[in-house]
Amino acid sequence: MILESLLKLCKMTTKNFTLAFIFIVLTCGVSLAETTKEKRAKYVLSNMQQDYITCYAFYKIGAEYIKKSNGEEKIIEGVEKSSDISLKFAHETGELMGMGTEQMSSKVELEMKVQLDLIDNDFNKVSMLLEKYAQQCKNLIENKKQRISFWEEKAKIKFQ
Repeated sequence: MILESLLKLCKMTTKNFTLAFIFIVLTCGVSLAETTKEKRAKYVLSNMQQDYITCYAFYKIGAEYIKKSNGEEKIIEGVEKSSDISLKFAHETGELMGMGTEQMSSKVELEMKVQLDLIDNDFNKVSMLLEKYAQQCKNLIENKKQRISFWEEKAKIKFQ
């Protein structure tokens, strides 16, 4: 398990190093039984992946709204780039957790449904999504270390 994680780490970009590093550090030197450190690592990775999936759906819906409202191409490209980054990180985090593509796709589809249900499939209500996700997703893309620290603190409380 640790060797596999190290091999994956060698193939990752610098941006993904932080997540991989946390996972490996928290799982080194443990027995087969799930330790507190392992539980914390899984919790952090799982929540980071969900954050990325949430932001992917948010940005994807946002890009579609901007297109339908004849928004500027430059803005559409920027939002689509953010959705691509979010999906890439969600996928890489899922791989670190040993998830398959099908399982990850199911999570993405579910989140898309949740957000579309929130606005009743009405792009005129997209402001509800902006209010709920815009700042969190912007922060996640710009400074994922801050969000990792947030989930690490939550994990320490949850798994003492």
